Amino acid sequence: MMPANRADIRQPRAPRMSGNRMVAALLAAALLISGCASTGAGDCRAPIGNRALTPAVVAAQGGHQGEAITWGGTLVSARNLADATDLEVLAYPLDDCGRPLLSEPAQGRFIIRHPGYLETADLEPGRPITASGRIIALLDGRIGEADYRFPVLEDAAPRVWPERRRASGYDNARVRPWISVGVGGGRGWSGGGVGVWF
Repeated sequence: MMPANRADIRQPRAPRMSGNRMVAALLAAALLISGCASTGAGDCRAPIGNRALTPAVVAAQGGHQGEAITWGGTLVSARNLADATDLEVLAYPLDDCGRPLLSEPAQGRFIIRHPGYLETADLEPGRPITASGRIIALLDGRIGEADYRFPVLEDAAPRVWPERRRASGYDNARVRPWISVGVGGGRGWSGGGVGVWF
């Protein structure tokens, strides 16, 4: 038997993806990529402890020493001691990644105690900061002329958040990675693509 001519051999065609299926596949890929990128980022650390236990509650009730908690807010002042650095913080509620929500009502003040020396020249008042650790004491102090009890939270590595920059009406610091999806089509063809910027 003679082999068939090359012209007679028909290669099977790959099945064509309809435009709707192409769009669905591209959107699924974009969601998968964005999900992997967001969970792999190291800047989201879930707060620990009882969220209802605010610095104001601890200052009013007393106790709670030894309890593990995450608190955050804006830095008020920084002071070097003989063997530690105290950071006074005006507390705010935290988002799910531990960043202070500065548009919410304040929740009292507290001290972050960093064991050892911390360069305070780099810590500007007003910077957002978060600490996770154990409540180790209540410290009597003053805010202006008023007496105040500061809960003290020990943390060897408090997190100072970068400044947020706004561009084009959205929060540029939170929109990472940037993902864009493009889909196009014409007579007899369709296509699309996904772009990811970090």
